[in-house]
Amino acid sequence: MKKLFNLPVLFLGVGLVLLAVTFVKLPGLLNFQSTETSRDLYKIAREYQKSGDYRQAFHTYAKISSGYPAYDVVLFYEAKCAAELQDEKTVILKFKKLLSESKESPLAAQASYNLGQAYIRILNYQEAANQFIETIKKYPETNFAIGSYYYLGQIYKDTDKNQAAQYWLKYLEEAPSGRFSQNCVIGLKSLSKKSSSNFNAPVSQNKNIATALFMAEKYTQAISYLKQVPLKYSWYYLGKSYKELGNRNMALYFYKEGMRKSSSDCEKRENFQQAMIDYVSLSSKSSDKSWDEILGFSGTARDFALYQRADIMPKNKALKYYWEIISKYPDGSFASEALWNLFQDAYVNKKDNYEFAIKLGEKHMAKYENTKAASAILFWMGKIYEKKGDDSKALHFYKKTLSKYPDSYYAFRSEGRITAIKTGTDPGWKTNLYNKIPENQTQIGFPYSSGEITKKYGAGIVELINIGDYETILSFLKNDPFFESWICFQNGIIMKSIVIARNEMEKLSEKPAINDSKWKLIYPVYYPENINQNAALNELDPIIVLSLMKEESYFNPFALSSSNARGLMQLLPGTAKDISRWKNLGSYSSIELFDPEINIRLGTAYLNHTRNSLIGNMLYAVAAYNGGPGAVSKWLTYIPANDLDEFIENIPYSQTRDYVKKVYRSYWNYKRIYDLK
Repeated sequence: MKKLFNLPVLFLGVGLVLLAVTFVKLPGLLNFQSTETSRDLYKIAREYQKSGDYRQAFHTYAKISSGYPAYDVVLFYEAKCAAELQDEKTVILKFKKLLSESKESPLAAQASYNLGQAYIRILNYQEAANQFIETIKKYPETNFAIGSYYYLGQIYKDTDKNQAAQYWLKYLEEAPSGRFSQNCVIGLKSLSKKSSSNFNAPVSQNKNIATALFMAEKYTQAISYLKQVPLKYSWYYLGKSYKELGNRNMALYFYKEGMRKSSSDCEKRENFQQAMIDYVSLSSKSSDKSWDEILGFSGTARDFALYQRADIMPKNKALKYYWEIISKYPDGSFASEALWNLFQDAYVNKKDNYEFAIKLGEKHMAKYENTKAASAILFWMGKIYEKKGDDSKALHFYKKTLSKYPDSYYAFRSEGRITAIKTGTDPGWKTNLYNKIPENQTQIGFPYSSGEITKKYGAGIVELINIGDYETILSFLKNDPFFESWICFQNGIIMKSIVIARNEMEKLSEKPAINDSKWKLIYPVYYPENINQNAALNELDPIIVLSLMKEESYFNPFALSSSNARGLMQLLPGTAKDISRWKNLGSYSSIELFDPEINIRLGTAYLNHTRNSLIGNMLYAVAAYNGGPGAVSKWLTYIPANDLDEFIENIPYSQTRDYVKKVYRSYWNYKRIYDLK
């Protein structure tokens, strides 16, 4: 039979050297091996494998008892080592054994896929095809099912061109930017050249090929295929391709034509939104006129355009756009935020008569329970009733905010207002100089019990956790964000760990108890000794420093922003130079700002400076750390500061407004999670 690939055939025959080892696994011999012995052998085998000594790794794995909890992993790695040693007979034996004995193993999908690849390497195409079809059937939601479409196309390309084309097209449909997408494109082109006149290139084929070429940044080639596709399917990628090629006029033309004539039935809504953003950026007109133009010809994603138009207008002129959003698109993605803006306006402008704001708040609570603005609406409903002198209702809303959104910025503020009603004093944004970051809390416990993990994944995963083989777990772990976050944390992938856990927590309508370790994945502790020491030197609460650092860099000491801010506390070289001179801290090069010790020393000194330059107010200091002390001083001249909640909501820089809320939200949660005052 013909070879399918330009690769050497790896099958070496019977594989007697490796197979001989498996004969010692007789009932009653290794099955009584202790878990500790099996565990030690596994660790040794993994080290051999990582170092590239696959023969020693295989022989060591082969000594492990079949009763070992992670025996499915042992079989998987035996097969992998055998593949490296080009012993395909053993590869097939081990994968078949795994699939037969461990049907529920998390590795089963990958083993099934790898078994198909092994059959290809020994030129047994029929068994390979059967195995890939089995992989698609049994594990349809996995990447291994998608990869199987590619290999099936390879298998059938010489015997059934139409079948091969269908498999490759299916791969491109599922994974246009996948590992094999360009191979599929080349294969489809080859089939078109070799085929008889009966083999046609349907619209779907040209569209899928064009999308794959676009994803590979081959824009000129993509355009040649897109021009063979009806405009309603191709306009977005044509516009985007011409934009990337620097052809502004053609990009604008296709974006405009597409938005005018197409609909969300043909393209994803997010494509319309991105096309609108690109259109505004490419247009020679001002952004407000460009958005007006889009509103004149685009019906799809119109609520997005309305919201963007409103966002760049004075608040009093934006109201009509917010009203259109909530009246015409009440179920859209921007209705909640639009109603929140209308509520804010009613609160500000109807202070003598809050009834209209209350009606808007009640409407929001009835329809948009778990949106970004939900906690804000609840809190400000409490503020309205407090201003009306109805402390009972105010407390109801503050307590509801704390109950439903316990980790939000507005939960922090609700706690402050509850204290104010009960004691007459709102602690507000004050911090505690006597706080101390716990220096023994840098490790995070596993987010599930052993029983929960055993039930979901089997005892093998628990064993890998006990061993500390996080690399293996991460390689096949899917669809468990808190688990994945914890593994990332263990591997030092800090930002990814925080973001994964944070995003998953936001999806939960019911939050876990505060002592659940999932919270610590979102709010971990790093550099506690250094922060405690420098916070004390600068008369700062170390928890506010930790919170600010988390929001600035997610604890990445090598973070570098587009504005050249550097390190953990995101210091600009010029700012660092000034603060080191003002505080007599010595001189440091820009590269030294990536050193955690130096960055924290200068960052805490700068936070001390911003606080002292703004009447010792920590809230203003945090705002100034982001927006600059000059900007905050200016805001204080025209934004009333008698109600600091209102002051924050009226900060004109949205980035600084959100920054203050994020830092104090982290401050609130660090105190809750680590039981600090």
